[in-house]
Amino acid sequence: MIKKLLLLFYLIICIKTYSQSEKLRGEWFLDKIVKPDGKNLEINNPRYSTFLFYEINPDELSINNTKFKAKFSKDLINLDNRTFKYWFEEDYLILQEGNEISLLLKAEDFIKRNSEFKPQIEIRNSDSLLVANKVIHPIFNNDKTFDEFIIPLMKQEASKDMDDLYFKIEYILTKNNKIKQIKILDKRTPQYDTQFIQALKQAEKYFENPYGKDLLVTDEKHFLKWYHDLSDKSEKDLFNNTGEGLRYYNNNKFEKAVEYFSRVNEYQPKDNRFVTEVHNAYIKLGISYLAIGKTEQACNSFRKAGDLTDFEVRNYLKDFCK
Repeated sequence: MIKKLLLLFYLIICIKTYSQSEKLRGEWFLDKIVKPDGKNLEINNPRYSTFLFYEINPDELSINNTKFKAKFSKDLINLDNRTFKYWFEEDYLILQEGNEISLLLKAEDFIKRNSEFKPQIEIRNSDSLLVANKVIHPIFNNDKTFDEFIIPLMKQEASKDMDDLYFKIEYILTKNNKIKQIKILDKRTPQYDTQFIQALKQAEKYFENPYGKDLLVTDEKHFLKWYHDLSDKSEKDLFNNTGEGLRYYNNNKFEKAVEYFSRVNEYQPKDNRFVTEVHNAYIKLGISYLAIGKTEQACNSFRKAGDLTDFEVRNYLKDFCK
């Protein structure tokens, strides 16, 4: 009798663990990270508003496409050097690591709560295409990320030799996982453009479109130059001012940070050069304004950085700029 009870208990534990594992599987998108008491992180914490998505499979956890071996139990996820406690609340997967709690949602639940990510349809030549975004996106089934995969296939340029620092391309990933209608929207160099298209075609066999509809994908690449390779005075001024602003920002001297970061308004990007530097400066300018109690100016800065579809700024817009 005791043996039967023990066996029954064991079976119940196994079924419960299996059920938990099945519930964990799939893609999860970060909604927000909070403290254990539910309060927001400090506004200058870089994880206050950030993009993170987790993909959970048996024996594996992927964070922003970087894969880790994982062991799962009824309430723990163990990586080689990290441990998460986890549980479920309503539609949320809750992960606790140290003093931070991450609130994650499956794609469909994330979209229900954040309508700005609702799938958009574009008509091209009478074809109906699903437009990719940060949540609706192709899957790349390789141990490397797509960017890591193509780097060895591309000739690397020295900073001093780079002039055009922006590249933009679009393509359709069909519902049958084939790439077609590749179009360069912003050319860089003939060599780079050709190599990228060749690398994309080599990567085709790893792409998966899980949506049952042809997917329109846009990809942008931004490049940086070393400061000593810059020749344009306005670009040097941009890096000088953001560098000084960052130095004060990191030391919590936010009024001085505002003084330097606000000079980004004087910079007029040419050919999309250094737009990521400008984007980051506006975010830190907004945070600095919040720190000194100037919410309206903060919101103006955040809106210059991006909108609710920009994960690096969206939580600031939601919490302070309603």
